[in-house]
Amino acid sequence: MNKKRIKIVYFGTADFAVPPLQALLNQPAIFEIVGVVSQPDRPAGRKNQPKISPVATIAREKDLVLFQPEKLDKNAIQTLKELKADLFVVAAYGLILPKIVLTIPPGGAINLHGSLLPKYRGASPIQTAILNGETKTGVTLILMDEKMDHGPIIDSAQVTIDKIDDYQSLTKKLSEAAANLLVETAPKYIAGKINPWPQEHATATYTERLKKEYGRINWQTSAFQIERQIRAFSPWPGIFTKLNDRRIKILTIEISTDKTASNTIPGTITTTKNRHPQVATADYWIKLIEVQPEGKKPISGRDFLHGYPNSIHFI
Repeated sequence: MNKKRIKIVYFGTADFAVPPLQALLNQPAIFEIVGVVSQPDRPAGRKNQPKISPVATIAREKDLVLFQPEKLDKNAIQTLKELKADLFVVAAYGLILPKIVLTIPPGGAINLHGSLLPKYRGASPIQTAILNGETKTGVTLILMDEKMDHGPIIDSAQVTIDKIDDYQSLTKKLSEAAANLLVETAPKYIAGKINPWPQEHATATYTERLKKEYGRINWQTSAFQIERQIRAFSPWPGIFTKLNDRRIKILTIEISTDKTASNTIPGTITTTKNRHPQVATADYWIKLIEVQPEGKKPISGRDFLHGYPNSIHFI
């Protein structure tokens, strides 16, 4: 006798949400996706053309029932009720689910969050973990309540942060871990074999929604802090500095730990013996390997330095 499949409405928008959706689709004997909810196509790029979200792209490719409401209003709520799902699964959706939505399916709504909760609640857990120099993070599956990343924990999985991990590579690791966690845990949860346990709310920490200005380099900080900033904020908001009121994106660097920069004004540029530009920070020199002047294509640090004096300052 065949077991009843778990009927799921999947809420997701960003890249992080794609592997968990694909993992559910890869097990059609266990899971049935009765609907996908993603944010509407948004204008993007220089031409401001509508851009479909990664999750909506998968839904269209797989011919899934797709909804892209601007907000979860009465009409959207009625549509969700009519799908008669057993469970809502949420991953990087980008909109808050009101309490009335959380109570629609018998199994409630479960959320995949890119940190080991209660640490790093909020919009930027992956970037913040890199920025703070963490060596490990993870994904947590929670039963959602009306508060942000607050609900009881169903299960979690730990992920190592390597020294070379940036936002994109760590997102890939975490989303793959989230996919495995979801398909292994959701059936046990629906079967009543897992009793979610409350988070330790007193130890909760929070992350912010990123802003463009967070990408500006403060050369008076540590070289290692700047290096983490580059890894955390790539590709968005991107890391930049200014030279003569001109915005310069910093794409690739190397830290020179063999010589201190503590006796040099932070932001001063000199050159190495090999004509590589290097910038003084609060402790060490940062070698500029690749940069992108405003309105131009990426170039090497050496090419960037052509035409400038030997000693200039970023501001």
